[in-house]
Amino acid sequence: MTDLGQYQSQIVDLPDLSEYRYENIFKVYKTPDNQYWYNILKKVTISDTLDDNLFYSVIVTQQTPWTNISYRAYQTIELWWLIMLVNKLNNPLVIPANSTVKILRPEYVRAVISQIKQQLQ
Repeated sequence: MTDLGQYQSQIVDLPDLSEYRYENIFKVYKTPDNQYWYNILKKVTISDTLDDNLFYSVIVTQQTPWTNISYRAYQTIELWWLIMLVNKLNNPLVIPANSTVKILRPEYVRAVISQIKQQLQ
């Protein structure tokens, strides 16, 4: 089996990562000099056609790291990137105080991540 275009968890030489890590939505490619690279140039989006009932909103009253918001919503800091995608944000450093943040309900996370992976194929 070749290491071209596989997920990190499928490559024996690489460590396993948590299923929610951002890196796990991208395939890994092996170069001729045996280095591994993620294909992060593909655009990742969340469909605008998802039902509003899949989400809830929170108001962030002070500057807060995305990892804290992720932990409060999902009990893991690793889904910060999903919150940013849902809110169509590009800058992980800026979250103004008194912002309303849309959160995907936890029971739909796996299905949406699966949809994102299909989008990246």
